[in-house]
Amino acid sequence: MRNAILIFAAVFFIILNQMNDFPILENLAICMFVYFLLDFLAKLGDKIVITDLSIILASLTCLLLPVIFYHTYTRENALARKWVKYMFIPEDEYFDYAVPCVLAMVAGYRLPLRKLKINKAPHQYMENVKRILQEKPTLGLTLIGIGLVAGILDSISPESLKQIFYSLDHLTYVGVFYVIYSPSKYKKIIVPSVIALMFGQSLITGMFGEMVNMMACSVILILLGKKIPYYKKLLLVVAGLFVILMIQSVKVDYRKRVWLETGKADPAYYAQLVGDRLADPSILLDPDRMFFMGVRLNQGWLVAYTMYNVPQKFDFANGETIWQSVAAAIVPRFIWPDKPEAGGKANLKRFWGYNISGFSMNLGPLGEAYANFGKFGGVIYLFFYGLFFNMVLSSLLKLAEKRPTIILWIPFLFFYAIGVETDLLSTMGALIKGLMFTYIIFWAFRSWLSIEL
Repeated sequence: MRNAILIFAAVFFIILNQMNDFPILENLAICMFVYFLLDFLAKLGDKIVITDLSIILASLTCLLLPVIFYHTYTRENALARKWVKYMFIPEDEYFDYAVPCVLAMVAGYRLPLRKLKINKAPHQYMENVKRILQEKPTLGLTLIGIGLVAGILDSISPESLKQIFYSLDHLTYVGVFYVIYSPSKYKKIIVPSVIALMFGQSLITGMFGEMVNMMACSVILILLGKKIPYYKKLLLVVAGLFVILMIQSVKVDYRKRVWLETGKADPAYYAQLVGDRLADPSILLDPDRMFFMGVRLNQGWLVAYTMYNVPQKFDFANGETIWQSVAAAIVPRFIWPDKPEAGGKANLKRFWGYNISGFSMNLGPLGEAYANFGKFGGVIYLFFYGLFFNMVLSSLLKLAEKRPTIILWIPFLFFYAIGVETDLLSTMGALIKGLMFTYIIFWAFRSWLSIEL
């Protein structure tokens, strides 16, 4: 199957070069997205393809969307000019950097590190989990209960404790996997309830990215070891892309109501917005809406603007922000009170001269790599960026041979790390904090409750 996909992508590349006058690297960028998406589908169910989600996001937001903006939303486009969202550098300069970067990151993600026998029979992961949980049918409910209480405390706790309760809140979603693979007779009630809770929290905050990433990671785990026809996996992805398109379409209108008008969740209004789109799908394809959805997905614009500014206006950081991010991910804030904050503020100030407030915008791995090391150094850095997450995932899979249930924590550990729209401080920080939190929870249950998670 994978050879057939590679041949299909190669033929598609040849056809594109014959049909359009795009530069070769742009057609290659389009084909890379197609190949990585189809390859992901081929492996879905056979492997834990968490890092493939990051590859798809990178090829979508840093390759495919920039192609669209270079040919549709140019400086001559009224909307792109009004909102200054056209690509700031020539297309050959951008793709000469972006294409090798994505390929280097993919090489880091996929470099074989260890030969894990269990990878040849992925259903063994879940069989081992079921065997462990056979004697612990209520363990998932315990985790969900702790998570629900933590969620309530998070809303009323002082700022200094919010990170603790925020992490504990995610035990709700970890607990769902324990319920799914346990003999609990309440799973048909518990699982939909937690999904509804997740959606409800997104409605309250107006932030849907965490829910989408968590659900994507969860699907990968749930389908592991299941033999699913390729066309069904393709339909699943199409449905998922439609849901994401729907969320992107209504998000701005809904946030305006929640953030600026009522100050509270409005499920009825959200349902009305979705109903309007379903009743008239052409709304989704409205040129203005398509532009703003494209802007939110086009990480390449931020990369290109960084390349426009550095080193013409701001010097290369030569690894400064990378080492600061690594240190900040490890050192607690009470020890380093003024350490950099996640969310992009520090990088946009350093490389753009912008002070942002009230919203998040970030350079992403490609932008941060270039701002620190330039073109060639950025490509090398992104190989090691992918290699780091590859090593973490491989180590967890190795650990699962001795402690099978660690598999159930992977969506929680990686749902933020798969993002390519944020910086190293956010992705590495979230992963390291998640690993430390997971270790503490395993230790606490063993030490205080005499329960092996």
